Amino acid sequence: MPLARRSVLSLAVAALPAAPAVLRAQPATLRFGHVLQPDHPYHKMAERFAELLRQAEAAVTVQIFPGGQLGNERTLIEGLQLGSVDVTTVTSAVTGNFVPEFNVFNLPFLFRDTAHLFAVMDSPVGAGLAEKLAARGLVALGFGYGGARDLYTSRPVRRLADLAGMRIRTIENPIVVDTWRALGAVPTPIPWNDVFLSLRNRVVDGAEGTGVSYKSMGFDRLSPFFTRLDYLLSWHNVMLSGIAQQRLSPAQREAVARAGAAAVQFERELFVAEERALFEDLARGGVTVIAVEDRDAWAAAVQPVYARNAARVGGQELIDRIRAA
Repeated sequence: MPLARRSVLSLAVAALPAAPAVLRAQPATLRFGHVLQPDHPYHKMAERFAELLRQAEAAVTVQIFPGGQLGNERTLIEGLQLGSVDVTTVTSAVTGNFVPEFNVFNLPFLFRDTAHLFAVMDSPVGAGLAEKLAARGLVALGFGYGGARDLYTSRPVRRLADLAGMRIRTIENPIVVDTWRALGAVPTPIPWNDVFLSLRNRVVDGAEGTGVSYKSMGFDRLSPFFTRLDYLLSWHNVMLSGIAQQRLSPAQREAVARAGAAAVQFERELFVAEERALFEDLARGGVTVIAVEDRDAWAAAVQPVYARNAARVGGQELIDRIRAA
């Protein structure tokens, strides 16, 4: 196990003071909420997490609530801090509203590929971010892969000029909004649970997101044009509530941390494999998959986003460390 990944695991075990002795031997139930559907890698990760804890015989049961049953991503993080949610997986984009340093991963075209993303996750950069989460009562169980974020629309976008004036749903993050404004779109932040209706009712002309989620949510029926951009490689945070951690005995904490680390590794591998096969399936299903003709123009258009936002995401030094990993 890489040094940085061991550091994240240690933080998950020891982030908070020991649980009161009276609670040490008590069975525990963890409520794991997320916003995707049961066929999505996030849900399969949650199932793997629950199964590993059953196998560990740690007296920890996991109840899984998919599809936003416990709220949208912002609400899920707030639930961790309040103790109404015990475990979740949430994008770095939304996490950045609580721990600003995570906003660095919203800078467009930052990662070369998934290998680069995973190297950063398992580096001292990742370990340092886990410490910042712990300071907000959010215990990092691991960093998962959320897929390459692209563009899906009701009419084709083959060149940057085709995007001009289109209303594009974005995640609720100011840097992502800044990115799509710089590209010439009209960015429209909408919570995940409302995206389907927004596309169906033409509140927006399209959305940015991952292909796996696009297929899982049935968006292909509403936005049949999919433009490959890979403008973001999504960093996902798998987190345990600090309040929930306090209820666990030391042995249960270690079991939860180990199950979380293994489940995250499983999710990374599963998501990459599903993403690899996805686009052939989409094309066979009638989706028009488009490779942009002027990718360099897209990358050039967003350079001012770096200048405007570097200071608020940890500075140019952090950006340089990520690029050099």
